[in-house]
Amino acid sequence: MRRGKKKRAFHLDIAPVNLIDLLLILLIFFVTTTTFLQLKVIELNVPTAKNNETQYKKNLTYVLSIKEDCTLFFDNVPVRKENLSQMIRAKYQQDKKAIFQVGADKNAPYYCFVAVLDIFKDNNIENISILTKEKGE
Repeated sequence: MRRGKKKRAFHLDIAPVNLIDLLLILLIFFVTTTTFLQLKVIELNVPTAKNNETQYKKNLTYVLSIKEDCTLFFDNVPVRKENLSQMIRAKYQQDKKAIFQVGADKNAPYYCFVAVLDIFKDNNIENISILTKEKGE
């Protein structure tokens, strides 16, 4: 036994500058190794309007896009005009409160837009909103 010697107190001193460096290295690592989701979005150049005040429900809103060359996309999935009627009818029968947004490129021929509206009318669907941009955008 040793008498007379005091135990030394263990004191650990960590410099905060080292922790900041470590944090930055970890941040750079995670940012460079993370794969980012790239959502497929149908780019449309929609016309402008003064008013667009429609309330949407996330799970009950379906988007129908019409591109310049009259190609149709239903929720970002290409669809033929012949199959569109049964697709919207099926979605409408799942829930009668479903809202269908129709967005047409401003350079798309008018007859394509009218043909799509006729399909909605033939299926007695009236929950339709037309996508536009606000005038200030």
